[in-house]
Amino acid sequence: MTAMFVSVQAVREYLSLNAPGTDSKYTDATIGSNIRAAGWTLEQAIGRYLGAQTLTLKFSTDGRAQMFIPGLATATSVMLQGATLVADQSYWLLPDEAQSGVYMGIQFRAFRRQGSDPNWYLGNPEWFDRDLDSWRMQYGMGGTIPNDLIITGQWGYTDIPEPALLATKALAAWYTLRPDALLSGTKFTPDGAIFDLSRYPTEVAAFIADWKAEEGAVLVG
Repeated sequence: MTAMFVSVQAVREYLSLNAPGTDSKYTDATIGSNIRAAGWTLEQAIGRYLGAQTLTLKFSTDGRAQMFIPGLATATSVMLQGATLVADQSYWLLPDEAQSGVYMGIQFRAFRRQGSDPNWYLGNPEWFDRDLDSWRMQYGMGGTIPNDLIITGQWGYTDIPEPALLATKALAAWYTLRPDALLSGTKFTPDGAIFDLSRYPTEVAAFIADWKAEEGAVLVG
């Protein structure tokens, strides 16, 4: 992940660097590196892609009817166990709770209630080849292959949400000032003010808490 979600100048303005009557020891290269690191860190922390990028990702479904995916905007191709699936016919994309424009889940068939649907296996395009109608599968004695789901498409946001931009800017600013506080965790200004740089800024911590996406309970269909 090398994209820069915000500009170097935006971080300078956030820190009031190069304001009238001031100068800065921080180069554009240093701040640019901090912006890229901030974006990567935030994506890892919340478990979803932010910057728009075209990727082919592999997942293991473990036979589930529904599973988590890390922020898909549009799907070009969805393949399950070598078979190409069709949108809204053999797979359905599930939006995030905020309806923010990305999908955080994918579902392949209706959930099976115990004893209510003896033909649940028909939702798998290779049910015959994989002997899914066997009594062994009916009683949970079967298995699935790893990396059986392959999704190609655009992940992340074309227009990154404002909370993500603010968090990126704040974290990049924190990275920029952090070297001055490596030993004590604090930085002193010429007028005696003290900045606590021992932990992430409030904006960053709040963003991670609000946007963190994790896979919930395993749903077997």
